[in-house]
Amino acid sequence: MLNNKNHQLQKKVNHTSKIVRELQDLSMSMRMVPLKATFNKMARLVRDVSRKVGKKVRYVTDGEDTEIDRNLVDVINDPLVHMVRNAVDHGIEPSEVREKIGKPKYGVIELSACHSAGNVVVEIKDDGWGLDRDVILAKAEELGLLDGSSIDTAKNLSDKEVYNLIFEPGFSTNKTVTKVSGRGVGMDVVRRNLESLRGQVEIKSETGKGSVFKMSIPLTLAIIDGMVVRVGSETYVIPTVSIVSSLKPTPEDVSTVLNRGQMLSLQGSLIPLLQLAQMYNVKGRTNDHDKSLVVVVEDDDCRTGLIVDALVGRQ
Repeated sequence: MLNNKNHQLQKKVNHTSKIVRELQDLSMSMRMVPLKATFNKMARLVRDVSRKVGKKVRYVTDGEDTEIDRNLVDVINDPLVHMVRNAVDHGIEPSEVREKIGKPKYGVIELSACHSAGNVVVEIKDDGWGLDRDVILAKAEELGLLDGSSIDTAKNLSDKEVYNLIFEPGFSTNKTVTKVSGRGVGMDVVRRNLESLRGQVEIKSETGKGSVFKMSIPLTLAIIDGMVVRVGSETYVIPTVSIVSSLKPTPEDVSTVLNRGQMLSLQGSLIPLLQLAQMYNVKGRTNDHDKSLVVVVEDDDCRTGLIVDALVGRQ
C-alpha cells in the first residue's frame, strides 16, 4: 500500500515528466521549418527549365506550409530538383503536341506536401506523357535487368514492379543527352538518398495522362515516440505514429489462409497477422494465443497486425 510519502514522490515524478515532455515538444517545434522556401526554389527551376526546352509549363503548389525538420530540408532538395527537372524535360509534351491530342497548351507541374502517419509526403505530379511500360521493359531487357526472364514473361509484372526498374543504376529511356538531363545523377541516386533517411519513393502513372512521384520521409530523425512491447524475452519499440490500435482478438476474428498465414477480421476488413516471435526467432515466447495481443500498424495505407505478448508502456 502506498503511504503519503510515496504518493508525494509519485506526484513530483509525474510533474517532472510533464515538464520534460513540454521541453521536448518545444525543442522539436524549434527544429521544424515550413517547406515554402523549398517549393519557391522549385518554381524558379520549373521556369528556367521550361524556357530552355521551349515548353509552356504552369507550376502549382499545395501544402507549402507543411513543416519538416530543418536538417532534412537540404537533404531532400537534390531529389526534388532532379524529379522536377525530369517532369518538365521528359514528362510534359511540347505545346504543339499537347494541342494536337486535345490537351491544354500549358502543361501542369504540381508539387504538394502533407503529413501522414509520422511522415512528410511530397508528391510531384505532371499531366504529360506518363510512363510507357513497353519502353521501360525493352530498355530493362537491353540492360539485362530482367534476371534472365523473357520480355514476354516480364509483361506479367505489376505496374509498380515495372516502374521500379527506372531506379536501377544507369537506367534511362532517353536516346539523347540534353542540356537539362544526362548530368550523371539518375533515379537510383534519388532512391538511395531517400532510403538513407528511412524514406521511400513510389511511382504511379497512366500513359497519356501523366505521372505522380510520391516521396515519404520521416518528420524528423531526432526523436520519436514509441510504444514498448514485449515478445518472449525480447523488448521492441513500435513508433506511436504508426499504431492504429491494439486489441485482444477473439478466436472467431482470426482465420488461417491455406495453412500458411493468419488474417484478422477488423472493422469489416481482413489484415495479415505477423508473429514477431517467429520472425525474429525469439526465445521464451508464449504459446498461449489466448494471452497474446495484436498491435495494428499502418504504413502507406497498408495495415498489418503484429502479435506481441504484452504492452509495456510508452517511451
